[in-house]
Amino acid sequence: MATIFKEKSWWQFTLTRITLSLIAGIILGEYMYIPQSLLGVCFSVFVAVWFFADRLSTQTYFKKRWISGLAVLLVFTCIGIVLYQIRAHPKIQIQSKVLLLETPVKKANSYQATAAMGETILLIYFNPSINSNLLKAGTRIQLFKKPLPISNANNPGGFNFKAYAATQKIFHQVYLTPSTFKILDYTPLPFSTSLLNKAKYYVLNALEKYLQLPKERSVAEALLIGYKKNLDKELMNAYSNTGVIHIIAISGLHLGMIYALLLWLLKPMNRLKKLQWLKRGIILLILWGFTLLTGAGASVLRAAVMFSFLILGDQLNRPNQIINTLAASAFCLLLFNPLFLWDIGFQLSYAAVIGIIVFSKPIEKYLYLENKILRHCWQLCSVTIAAQLLTLPMLLYYFNSFPNLFLFTNFIAVPISGLILYLLIGLLAIAPFSFLAKPIGAITEWLIVQLNGFIQNSASLPFALTEYIQVSLVQTICLYLFILFLAYYIAEKKRAAFFSAFIGLIAFTAIRSLSVSVCKQQQKLMVYHSPKYTSIDIFEGLGHRYIGNPALERNSILKNNYLSPTRTLYRAGNSLSFTKTYIKKSFIIGPNKTVLLIHPRLLFPDLYMIPKVDLIVVSGVKNLSLSTIAVLFPKVILVFDSSNPLWKIQLWKKEAERLHLRHHSVPEQGAFEFNL
Repeated sequence: MATIFKEKSWWQFTLTRITLSLIAGIILGEYMYIPQSLLGVCFSVFVAVWFFADRLSTQTYFKKRWISGLAVLLVFTCIGIVLYQIRAHPKIQIQSKVLLLETPVKKANSYQATAAMGETILLIYFNPSINSNLLKAGTRIQLFKKPLPISNANNPGGFNFKAYAATQKIFHQVYLTPSTFKILDYTPLPFSTSLLNKAKYYVLNALEKYLQLPKERSVAEALLIGYKKNLDKELMNAYSNTGVIHIIAISGLHLGMIYALLLWLLKPMNRLKKLQWLKRGIILLILWGFTLLTGAGASVLRAAVMFSFLILGDQLNRPNQIINTLAASAFCLLLFNPLFLWDIGFQLSYAAVIGIIVFSKPIEKYLYLENKILRHCWQLCSVTIAAQLLTLPMLLYYFNSFPNLFLFTNFIAVPISGLILYLLIGLLAIAPFSFLAKPIGAITEWLIVQLNGFIQNSASLPFALTEYIQVSLVQTICLYLFILFLAYYIAEKKRAAFFSAFIGLIAFTAIRSLSVSVCKQQQKLMVYHSPKYTSIDIFEGLGHRYIGNPALERNSILKNNYLSPTRTLYRAGNSLSFTKTYIKKSFIIGPNKTVLLIHPRLLFPDLYMIPKVDLIVVSGVKNLSLSTIAVLFPKVILVFDSSNPLWKIQLWKKEAERLHLRHHSVPEQGAFEFNL
């Protein structure tokens, strides 16, 4: 057996192979429909092959071991498909009585909360006029309004809220006014949930008491328990643009810091071997308590499960293969929720850890420094570079930008954030004693001020961020092939690995060149979905001309939410006009099509004098004569943009259907694209 493991080292990674099979099944479940009956037959056949292969003689068993191994992998592939089909398509029951799972949180124009509705969760928006003090976690309410399915009315390349909500078991939403619901009663939440809520409010109240500055307090809330509801969006954008967003997004980094602190605090227990089980039990209890307190996101769950396996393996004196441990954590999480596979935090977390495991030591060995301080600094840099290597393709694919200063900012910010985290934990421990907590709170607040200032100053540098990087899924796969095969070539000097890496790079370059060539020929108009705003882009080759409300261009948050993703998708990041213009002309004339803009700022033209109109964009007008349009331009397409109130769009749509006019409602159907 030892000889087999030596010759075939990959046999040691059984859990890794099984986890990869489970992942393959989940992916198949997403992109292919396989009937349950066929899955049952396949599962039974593979289990039978597995069972009978194990009953063969020892000699035959080792000669044909691949048959049994393949059957096992196919069994878990079937399990992956079944798990995905069950979780992705739950039984949805629209109920009129729902139970609030959290106290409503104040938003810009409403109060937001989630409620249990059968096996799924309902997203509720309460009108600001409602007394939110009457609503808290555990309140049961009667709905007099039917919840609506969550729609994906977004812009091309933008955030898919519908898909994200589905991973949280949220499929419906409802907007409630005082007349559309009634409070029935209050049901105390389970003890564990109630305890976590009390712990969260204790933390928030303690931070509010000892940290006076709102912006700094919001960073402390995010850093300590992942509470981001008070976080300033501009500040969060700065953290993202400098590559240190993981500091305020609870992840394995925070759990690792807490684990290290616990090992140090419980070090005296190492003297007595009989207390080792108690020490490990305390560590597990605190780590999982922190994980649940922070909301149990995919990345922190990964770290919690990994630490659990490491601690239990240590308790049982079992050797730990870190790759197998990592695979085991992924296996457990995907069994619990297969939709985690599409969670960006889940993907980035595992990519970062694998990168650190595989690349950090080789990178560190490339540079030896005799000075102890410099050597520790280089170790920190090597870990940061290793983590970035495997997360880079994902960052480009999901966020279309690259933080050029990530190495510099992480080198400064990570140690400071670690110190802040430890101070915040200490602050919570001594919070009842004001005379001790006040100086700790003042020191912590000062450190957060310095950290925020450093991040914002770094983000304001003109070269801090490279934007408008468009990378497709196929290009992302090519990048991974290039990185992995190149690393394998550097380690093993195999010529085949070098050629494979070269092919990956060539494929990436070829796909990108083809995409750029196609985009150079584009001539199109895009009416964006941007609530309450008129926003239109005219794409000409690799540039764009913006026509709409200047507020979207001036506000970096709104721009990143509504405009930048589509511009990145169509590689049109360059502005073709030096000034951002509002609507000044009634007509947009393209090579083949003519577009009429109807807006209160524009003089309405004499339609009888217009020879041809292919598209009419309606923006914020009070009255509109569709009957005249139907007579003069029966083949025209009407587009009602997001500046129009929804009730008015509904009236126009009914009239347009009566007149047999084609129409598109941007607030309901998403952005509208039109080739000029």
